[in-house]
Amino acid sequence: MAVHDGHRERMRERITDFGIESLRDHEVLEFLLFAYVPRRNTNELAHDLLQAFGSLASVFDASVERLEKVKGMSHNAAVYFSSMGDISRRYLSQDRNASIYIGNAKGCVDYLSPILATKTREEVHLLIADSLGMMTKHIVLDKGIVNESHCNVRAIADIALNHEAVSVVLAHNHPSGKANPSLADIDMTKRVYVVLNGVGVRLTEHVIISRNSYYSFFEEGVLDKLNNSVVSIVGGRIKDVDY
Repeated sequence: MAVHDGHRERMRERITDFGIESLRDHEVLEFLLFAYVPRRNTNELAHDLLQAFGSLASVFDASVERLEKVKGMSHNAAVYFSSMGDISRRYLSQDRNASIYIGNAKGCVDYLSPILATKTREEVHLLIADSLGMMTKHIVLDKGIVNESHCNVRAIADIALNHEAVSVVLAHNHPSGKANPSLADIDMTKRVYVVLNGVGVRLTEHVIISRNSYYSFFEEGVLDKLNNSVVSIVGGRIKDVDY
């Protein structure tokens, strides 16, 4: 038995007895590297990864190309690690749908922050809710270039109708770190609100997620203003909404 085999077996026993929560971040990386580094100590490489990217989440959100620049990382290991973030997000969006309440800003932010806060590219997501505010579907509408994303408002309405949505939550992230809405964000919210209202679906929230904060259009009263305003679409532009 190699000198490191005993260490690996002890770590597996530790996970079995106490769960993955008992491991520190570098030990989690060590454990995941076992499958790709079969005959040498993975501790040093795990520490190098954390030093290069700053955190476990950032390692999993890094691209294959950036991961391969760390000495000792094979292409297969880089592909595996780069997929971990999306695998985790898919698990969160699919396996937990039945028990996720998105009827208020807190529920939306609690669910979306682990998914969007560390993203380095802007994404637009749509959460579909039933009459009780429980999430029935999570759909990624768009993945844009850094700090820029676009969404098709008519497509959102089609998706909402196809899923028989009672209400929906719009969400996107700001990789820059500031959650305050841009003029484009406000314009998008107006358009989505008007089009959905026209087909009998309520836009109950639009949240912007950044690494350490969020902005809720509902909590800031923006959606109330939309609801109480006379809104018209003239020449493709939404007018008569006073902010």
